[in-house]
Amino acid sequence: MDEVKPDQIVLALDVDSAEEALSWAKRFRGKIGTFKVGLQLYLRSGREVLAGLQKLDVPIFLDLKFHDIPQTVEQAVRAVSQWKPRFLTVHAAGGEEMMRAAAAHVDKETSVLGVTLLTSLNAEAVRAGGWKGGIHETVECLSALSRKSGLAGVVCSPHEAAKERSAWGAAAEIVTPGIRDPKDESDDQARSKRASEAIGAGASRIVVGRPILKSDNPEAALEAILSG
Repeated sequence: MDEVKPDQIVLALDVDSAEEALSWAKRFRGKIGTFKVGLQLYLRSGREVLAGLQKLDVPIFLDLKFHDIPQTVEQAVRAVSQWKPRFLTVHAAGGEEMMRAAAAHVDKETSVLGVTLLTSLNAEAVRAGGWKGGIHETVECLSALSRKSGLAGVVCSPHEAAKERSAWGAAAEIVTPGIRDPKDESDDQARSKRASEAIGAGASRIVVGRPILKSDNPEAALEAILSG
């Protein structure tokens, strides 16, 4: 069984207030690697929470999944660069020019990652969305485009991690959401695996939110993830 290291954990701060988010960050600072701010929190308390995370001196994963025309994405990237996130996401479906615009205008400390297919999408949903090649072919195509565009890696499900690691090589970031224990409810995750399975398949980092945030004993939940 592959060991999961604390630095490989990205805690998704999917909560409604800066106060709650920063409370979680203080609680787990030094125990995990990175703290993720997504749309839910950013739209409610973006400036406050990002300033607070900077003050705590913890790595930030800014998961806003930019997807727009290249000039708009360039300006959006410029706008959030003040927070010096460790990671920033864009949708790979936005195309090469858009991804290149993002990569060219981030701080040197920031790695831009291309989001391939959301882990909430199953095979039927992917086909309904017009990706006739199915999950694996679509992820492979979007990943190759991300690589060509000069990004630092991709976000994909644990099911695609092994193939993406092989394609990108050892140095790339392969980040996988959709981390669930088989006994947990799957909620909206259609393509999930255990933490140790994702790391064993080639993921460099795993994103975990509800299994910790909704646990009766968050510290024990983290320890269970780290122990595989």
